[in-house]
Amino acid sequence: MNAVEMFWQDLRYAARMLRQSSGHTAVAGLSLALGIGASTAIFSVVYGVLISPYPYARPNEIWATEVRDLKNPRQGWSRHRLSEILEIRKLPAVADLMATIPESQLLTGGRSPESFTAISVTANAFQFLGVAPVLGRTILPSDVKPSGEAEPVVVLSYGAWKRLFDGSREVLGQTIVLNDQRRTVIGVMPARFGWWTSDGGWLPIAMDLREDRMVNDILRLRPGVSKEVAEQQMQALHVRFAGERPKDYPRDGFSTNLLNYMDITVASGEMHSSLTLLFAAVGFLLLIACANVANLQLARGTARAREIAVRMSVGAGRGRVLRQLLTESVVLAVAGGILGILFALGITRGVVALMPDFYVPNEARITLNGYVLLFSVAVSVLTGILFGLAPAVQCSRPDLVEALKEGARAAGASAAGGRTRNLLVIVELTLSVILLVGASLTIRGFYELQHADPGFQPDRVLMVGLPLPPKRYATYEQRIAFTESVLERVKAIPGVQAAAIGNGGLPFGGPESAYSIEGHPQGASRRLLVGLISAGYTRTLGIPLRAGRDLEDHEVARGEHVALINETASKLWPAGESPIGGRLRLDLLEKPGGNVLVRAGNTPYVTVVGIIADTKNAGLRSAPDPAVFVPYTVVAPPGRTLALRTQGQPLLLLNAVRQQVQAIDKDQPVSRPLTLEEALGSETVQPRFNMALFSFFAALGLALAVVGIYSVLSYTVARRTHEIGIRMALGARRRAPQRVEPHVMDGGQAGGHRTGGGAGGELRAFEILAQRGIPGAGHGPGSDSRSDHAVGRGGSAGVRGTGAEGGAARPHECAAARVEVTGQTGYAVEHL
Repeated sequence: MNAVEMFWQDLRYAARMLRQSSGHTAVAGLSLALGIGASTAIFSVVYGVLISPYPYARPNEIWATEVRDLKNPRQGWSRHRLSEILEIRKLPAVADLMATIPESQLLTGGRSPESFTAISVTANAFQFLGVAPVLGRTILPSDVKPSGEAEPVVVLSYGAWKRLFDGSREVLGQTIVLNDQRRTVIGVMPARFGWWTSDGGWLPIAMDLREDRMVNDILRLRPGVSKEVAEQQMQALHVRFAGERPKDYPRDGFSTNLLNYMDITVASGEMHSSLTLLFAAVGFLLLIACANVANLQLARGTARAREIAVRMSVGAGRGRVLRQLLTESVVLAVAGGILGILFALGITRGVVALMPDFYVPNEARITLNGYVLLFSVAVSVLTGILFGLAPAVQCSRPDLVEALKEGARAAGASAAGGRTRNLLVIVELTLSVILLVGASLTIRGFYELQHADPGFQPDRVLMVGLPLPPKRYATYEQRIAFTESVLERVKAIPGVQAAAIGNGGLPFGGPESAYSIEGHPQGASRRLLVGLISAGYTRTLGIPLRAGRDLEDHEVARGEHVALINETASKLWPAGESPIGGRLRLDLLEKPGGNVLVRAGNTPYVTVVGIIADTKNAGLRSAPDPAVFVPYTVVAPPGRTLALRTQGQPLLLLNAVRQQVQAIDKDQPVSRPLTLEEALGSETVQPRFNMALFSFFAALGLALAVVGIYSVLSYTVARRTHEIGIRMALGARRRAPQRVEPHVMDGGQAGGHRTGGGAGGELRAFEILAQRGIPGAGHGPGSDSRSDHAVGRGGSAGVRGTGAEGGAARPHECAAARVEVTGQTGYAVEHL
C-alpha cells in the first residue's frame, strides 16, 4: 500500500469515527469554528489595515523626510518649499520624488455650493504611486507648462465621480468649477485609490517658484542605497537650506530622519495597538478552543483504549496509530475551519461596523481575500496538529495488558491522562481569566471616558464650517466683514440663545504659536494653542470664567489685542504673580503664514484680561494644553467655525443658518455640520470599539471554557458509570458526591484552586494594556484601588465556581448518582 492509499484510508477511517461520535464531533467542531472564525476575522482586519492597506506600488519603499529640533525631538516636520524639492530630486540617493498640497476649494457652477477637497500634486504623482485610472488618464508632465503654469484639469476620485456625475462614462471632457475656475475632467481613479481624499479630486501643482509654496513630499531611494546614506545627504542639503533661509529651521541645530511610509501612515498608533491586542486576544481564544478539544480527545481516547490496544496487539505500529489519530484531529480541525470561515464573515462585518473610519487609511479594504483564506487553512491544519498531538501521543503508548483489562471493565482514565486533563483545564481557565481582565479594563476605561468632564457644556450646540474661497475673499477686510455679517444674522434666528466664532478645530486643537511673556526670560521652543473667538464664545460653549473678565463686543469689533487664557496657561507665570494685565507675545499674530491675512502694522503683543476654565482641547483622554484666546478680528484665516447654542434640537436650525449664510453670498457653502455632542462622541469611538470586541471575545472564551470543561467531565462521568454503580451497590450515598467520586472533582478543583496561575497573567495583562494606551488599564492589581482587587477576586471566584460545580457536581448528580444499581452492577458483583 503506497502513501496515497494509506492517507486516503486514514481519511475515510477518520471520517467514519467522527461520524460515529456525533456529539463529540459537534462540540469539538463548534469550539474550533468559534476560535478559528474569530482568528480569521481579526486577521482580515489586520491584513487590510496594517499589512496591505494601500493600492500603491511598493509602499514599503516610500520614505518621508522629517527634520527634528535637537532641543525638542518631539517637534518635527516633513514639509519643504517648491524650490527645495527641486534640489532634493538632484541628490544621488533619490530615485524619484512627488509632492502634495491639500486644500479645500469651493465647488460651484450650476451646482449647490460645497467645499470640495482638491489635492494638488506634482505631475509625476500618479506614476510615482503606480495606480492606473479606471477612466481616462492621470496628470502628466505635459499638464504643467514650461513657465510653471498648470493646465485647468482635474482627476476625480471614484466617490466624486459617482456623486457628481452618477457614474456616467461620459464624464471625460466635462467641466466643474473650483474656486471660480473651470476645470476639465480628464480621468477617474479606482474606488480604492484615495490619496488624501476619497471624495474629492487631484489637480496639477503650478510650479511657480515666485510663490514658493510649502508642500508635503515623499521619495523613493535608488536601488542599493541605504536609509543612513540618504539621511546623510539630506542632512547636508538641509544645512545648506538653513543657511539660506534660517527662519525656516531650528536655530539650535536639527537632525534629518527618513521615516518609512508604512510606519507613519498605517492606521493610527491607537488603532495599531488595539488591533495588536485584539489579535493576541483571539490567539488566546484559539488556545482555549484547542485545550477544549484536546481534553475531549483525551476523554475519547480513554474510551478507545481497548480499540487501540487491540490494534497494536495484532501488529499495528505506534507510528501508524499516531498518524491515524492525528489525521482524525486534522480532519476535525479542517471541518471546524470551514464552519469558522462562515463565522468569520459575520464577525468581520461587525468589526467593520464598529471600527472608526478616521483611525484607518481611507484606502483600506477589509475582506476575506485569498491571503486571509490561506491563513485560515494554515491555522486549521496547525490547530489540528496542536490539539491532537498530546492526546495522540498519550493514546498511542498504552500498557496493552492493563488497557485490555481496563477496556473489559470500562474503567476510567489512567493517572497520566488525568494529569493531562487537569493541566488543560488550568490552561483554559487561566486564559479565560486574562481575557476577562482585559474586557473589564476596556469597559472601565470606556465608562470613565463617558463620564469625563470636558470643561464645557456640549448639549444643544451646533457647529458648522465656513470655508471662504481665498480668491473671492482676498483681503482682510472682506473676510472680517463676511464673518461679522454671518454672526449678526445668525444671532437673530429664533431659537438661538448664543452664537460665536471659533477655530476650525473647535472645540479641540487649533493653531500653535511660539510665545514669550513680557518681563520673563523666554524658554526654548515654548508653544501654546491660539483660539480666534468672538465675545460670546464662553457663553455659547458654557465655559466658566475663573478670574478677570470676558472679551467685550467693542473690543472684538475693533480687533483690540486683548486675550483670555485657560487655567493651564495661567500657570506659565511665576507662582504668586497674576497673569491679569500681563502681556504675551504671539509669533502667529505677526507672521501667520499660509492664506491667513493680518492688518498692516499688526502687533504680536496681547494683554491678558481674563482666565477661563480648562477645557479638553487636546482630546478627552489628554490633559488640557495651555491656550490663549484672542478676538477673531485680529487675523483673518480663510475658514472659520460657527457655533450656536439653541433652545431645542440644534440640527433643526441648520437650514435657517444655511439660508442666512447664502443671503450674504449665494455661492458660500456651509460645511461639516455637527453637534458638539457628536464631536465628543467621536472621542469615544475607539474606546467603544475596544470595549465591544474585548468583551465579545472574553465572553466567547469563558463560554468555550465552561462548555469544554462540562463536556469533558460529563463524558468522563458517563464512562465511569459502571464503577460508580458498584460503589453505590456497596453502600455509597447518592448525596455524597465528594465521597462517591473524589477523582471526578479533580478537574473542577484544578480549575478552582489552581486558577492562581491566572494571577500572573492578570498582572501582565494590566501592564500590556496600560502600555498600549487602553483607558482604565492604569489601575490594575498593583494599584491602591480596593474595587480592583474585589473585581479580581470576584472574577476568580466565579470561574472557580463554574469549574467545580458546573463541571463536576452537576454531571455527577445527573449521570452517576442516578444509576440503577441492579441493572448496572450485576456483572461487577459477580466478579468481586
